[in-house]
Amino acid sequence: MSLEVISNRIEYIQQKEEFDYLRSLIDSLEKGRCAGILLYGPPGSGKTLLATSLASAFNAPYYVIDGSSDLDRRDIEGFWEFSKGETRFNYGPLTLAIKDANKNAISFVIINEINAIRECEQISLNSLLSENHINLISRGFERHELNSQSKLIIIGTMNKGVIGISKLQEAFEDRFIVCPEINYPEKQKEIHIAAKISGCDERIAEIVVDAARQIRKQALKDFSISKIFSTRLIINFCLLISKMPLKFIKQNIENVIINKLGENQEEKKSIAMILDGKMFESKLRGILTNTEIIEIQSLNPSPNYQERNVIENMKNSVNTYINKFGRSNAFKQNGHIKWKMFEYFWRNRRSILQNYFKLTEKADLHKDYRQNTGNNHFYRNNITMKYIKWLFQQKHDELYIFMKQICPVI
Repeated sequence: MSLEVISNRIEYIQQKEEFDYLRSLIDSLEKGRCAGILLYGPPGSGKTLLATSLASAFNAPYYVIDGSSDLDRRDIEGFWEFSKGETRFNYGPLTLAIKDANKNAISFVIINEINAIRECEQISLNSLLSENHINLISRGFERHELNSQSKLIIIGTMNKGVIGISKLQEAFEDRFIVCPEINYPEKQKEIHIAAKISGCDERIAEIVVDAARQIRKQALKDFSISKIFSTRLIINFCLLISKMPLKFIKQNIENVIINKLGENQEEKKSIAMILDGKMFESKLRGILTNTEIIEIQSLNPSPNYQERNVIENMKNSVNTYINKFGRSNAFKQNGHIKWKMFEYFWRNRRSILQNYFKLTEKADLHKDYRQNTGNNHFYRNNITMKYIKWLFQQKHDELYIFMKQICPVI
């Protein structure tokens, strides 16, 4: 899917001249006819956006119809309605599109999941695509026809690999002039799209796209995951984590990615393992936290002597611990810290540990602690063990980033 924001409007960014090609095709069509374009592609790849962007490029009115088994001929042609003591006829999108085309020289009808439309409803479109008119059965075969100076473009979208309610009739499918295939963008293009639309840091977009492509591979090639991590989902996720507080990142990962893509517990577990293997949450937290750090540092560019001394003392303590007990007693295989190291410092180098954890105020972690527990992180002017343990258990990723990047000691 390819998007660009122009005057607060989202527009399609083409990958391989598909937009220019279709625009030129529509331009070249003779007047006085209805023409069909059938867009194939996986979910969330931008088919509908391409269609609406083409309509916008021609400054043309357009109608979007969502194909389903419930759709019948009256829904797309028009129907009678009894309201307030009188009966009136409501023209449907096909009829209105013909009227608009005759008035404005061109109009569009966009039908999502066109293969979900029942065969009897395809008949309405058949006559329009082949004969440039429709007859409204419910109004005594009232005829609506394109005039000689107008064009009506019908764009259908469908996922070629998904079978709809009924297969497209061969005669119906043949009436579509072209059938371009719209796929997910190449990696760098997808990163650009996600960053452009969501407004997120391009580094965040790269992390999300990288994970999405791995999950997508599992779905398309290994079939161990049922749903596709689409470009649309990438954009939505990037938008949420960029706008919402950092403390909700875990919920966003679970709700937007794992629960949405996983059809069952086995699939959810598989997705979670892919994300964990890429240190997905930690990397995102690192970039998002770093953005906040830049703001803090702009107020106080360099730490004072006392702060540098606290960091240096903690760093020396960590190195001494590693030299004495080994790195495996300090860190897990994924690089995260083991609790036993903090316990050791609490027993043997308590003041150094407390002074260092006071610096977590720079990242406002103490505010999260107070908000979530109702407790103060200080007791008798010293950092409490409860605060340190809460950070380790509830804010492990933030603590790791703090110790790695903000006040580096590991």
